[in-house]
Amino acid sequence: MPLSDLLLITGATGKLGRVLTPKLLAAGHRVRVLTRRPETARELYGDRVEIAEGDFSVPASLPAALDGVSRALLLSPISERLAKDQIALVDAAKAAGVKRIVKISGSDWTVGTSFSGDAHKRVEDHLAQSGLDYVAVRPTAWLQVSLAAVAAQIRRGEAIAARHGARVGYVDIRDIADVAINQLLAPKLAASPLVITGPEALAIPDIAALATRITGRPVGVSSAVAGLPPGVEGFEAEVVKQFFAVIAQGGAAGLTDTVERVLGRKPRSVEDYLAEELG
Repeated sequence: MPLSDLLLITGATGKLGRVLTPKLLAAGHRVRVLTRRPETARELYGDRVEIAEGDFSVPASLPAALDGVSRALLLSPISERLAKDQIALVDAAKAAGVKRIVKISGSDWTVGTSFSGDAHKRVEDHLAQSGLDYVAVRPTAWLQVSLAAVAAQIRRGEAIAARHGARVGYVDIRDIADVAINQLLAPKLAASPLVITGPEALAIPDIAALATRITGRPVGVSSAVAGLPPGVEGFEAEVVKQFFAVIAQGGAAGLTDTVERVLGRKPRSVEDYLAEELG
């Protein structure tokens, strides 16, 4: 893809966007970000990006954001409006002549089991009918989100609180970013959906054993059950509870070789992440 082509990144001020956007800029690509928080985008990226102030739910803000865009990354947080808002962006992108959309979708195991997974699937179905070149990237549990509280407990010298006894194929957010970038720029898209996981499925006791080896001190597992992450409430809280129920039944334990197939390298591991966080 020519460096002169313009890329639109949605979600650029969120967790994944803050990893993905700098990689594109470092490689010399032209980037425009669609954001409700232009001041935050400016603080993060300065004048290295074009900033389009707007919102999925404000249709009038989309044409200008998409004008001249060749390819777009579609990403938005969990909400009751997710399907409606993302479909509006897809339709506006098609009208603007955008050629490709890479959608960061819900985890494969959330489809048919949660409000969020079903909303993402509706967007994927709409993309399939749109005639646009597209791929849906379905990461399993995001490592830096799922284990942030665990890493904090270990740093404080506490035992790890368990939410469930199941194994999870945690995937590093940097691998999600790298797969998405690959699909944004590749001459030809992979078959959709792309289900991406880490290299192994681990339960909390496995993570405690890794932390023990890394820190050189015993890290135990508490009998206390961890609650919802801070700030998660309302509709998002109900969705997260659905996620926990599916995970507890082993729904997130599956593994794929997608990262290796797409990127030509092995995915980053939980041990890699813990070594960085605890070292």
